[in-house]
Amino acid sequence: MATTGPVPRDDTTGDTAPALLEVHDLAVSIGGHQLLSEVSLTIRSGELVGLVGESGSGKTLTGLSLLGLLPAHASVRGSVRFDGVDMLEVDAERLRRIRGSEMSMIFQEPRASLHPSRPVGKQIVDVIRAHEPVRVADARRQAVDMLGLVGLPNPQRTMDAYIHQLSGGMCQRVMIAMALVCRPRLLVADEPTTALDVTIQAQVVSVLRRLARELDLAVLLITHNLGVVSALCSRVVTMYCGQVVNDDDADQLLSAPQHPYAAALVRASDVSLDHPDEGGGIAGAPANPARPPRGCRFHPRCPYAEERCTEHVPALEPARHGGRTRCLRSDDLVLPGVGA
Repeated sequence: MATTGPVPRDDTTGDTAPALLEVHDLAVSIGGHQLLSEVSLTIRSGELVGLVGESGSGKTLTGLSLLGLLPAHASVRGSVRFDGVDMLEVDAERLRRIRGSEMSMIFQEPRASLHPSRPVGKQIVDVIRAHEPVRVADARRQAVDMLGLVGLPNPQRTMDAYIHQLSGGMCQRVMIAMALVCRPRLLVADEPTTALDVTIQAQVVSVLRRLARELDLAVLLITHNLGVVSALCSRVVTMYCGQVVNDDDADQLLSAPQHPYAAALVRASDVSLDHPDEGGGIAGAPANPARPPRGCRFHPRCPYAEERCTEHVPALEPARHGGRTRCLRSDDLVLPGVGA
């Protein structure tokens, strides 16, 4: 689904803003299978960045890696620097303090993430008191204020509600409130509009955009919905088969994508907000990051692949029109964007 109409993005964050998050050559293996490799991206203070790709491309795993939420048996290499601190090197206690107060995450499926037998207000209070030395009454006032900030019409009543008494959109707003109640500097939002109807989806996008501006919040929006990305994000990172394959300005991605997979995503989703469900799929099945093909990982599905694409592994390099892309043919391809 997409939002009901174009929503102007706030593109005031410039390239001169400091890098709040710097991920370099992140690689993750679980159970002996490498699922992420050479993942590099940056997010600046106040910037809203989309992370897109098909299911299984590594988006959620990347988000979990940033906050140190991987299984204990996972093997992680590379660096994840948040405000100069390497998150892969900090001890468990410091990581716990940072997670929730400085970095936070909205997980998929709010009804599965919220406790069904406890009022949602008590769950938000628990988050506050885990990070701040405040009394229950003060934490409750903070929770009420945040529920109001995310647009819930009766915050006091919502505090005492259980998830079965709330709509899907209300549960999602509770999750946003819980993630932001300690005023983090970076929010990882994992599919925050999935399973919501078009009207509620537009409201959630509006809430995220407003809070990012009011709280000077950096946001990494993990999604498969390019309609939401086009409404919210100034920059888009595209993943395929456990790798970043494109990192570009949102307008550039939508008008003239610089990687064949990014172009295929744009065509498949028909990102025009007025026609969210038109467009065709991408031929072939996604590659398995645990057993990637030789050469370019996208070449078995790429209509522009040449012989060299089957043998040589492309690097993520500066692209012709800015940004970075991982394609051996990036200098000579002219790829169609929205409406092409």
